[in-house]
Amino acid sequence: MNEREFIGKAKSTLDRQANNLDAATLSRLNQARQAALQQIKRPAKNRQAWVTAGGLAAAVLLTTIFLFRAEEIAVSTNIDEMEIIASNDGLDLYEQLDFYIWMAEEDPGAG
Repeated sequence: MNEREFIGKAKSTLDRQANNLDAATLSRLNQARQAALQQIKRPAKNRQAWVTAGGLAAAVLLTTIFLFRAEEIAVSTNIDEMEIIASNDGLDLYEQLDFYIWMAEEDPGAG
């Protein structure tokens, strides 16, 4: 017996047994089904509320960090970086900056 035959026999057996159920059992099954369906619908609303609350919390956190830490971030900016950005020099030197740093480390007296 393959899987399809097994499923077909199981379905027909269950259908026959379901047709022979009394009214009280059918009523309890229907009530259980309705309760299960209600449980499925509720979490979707709760999930949407959690997603909204999470997004709001993230926005408040980022805003707070930016407002209270923006001054520290601006003050801690390295002056050398500001000079590089403000200079009119070409950026060729800075493209190979790792090489020049390595050269300076290899021969400290060359500078």
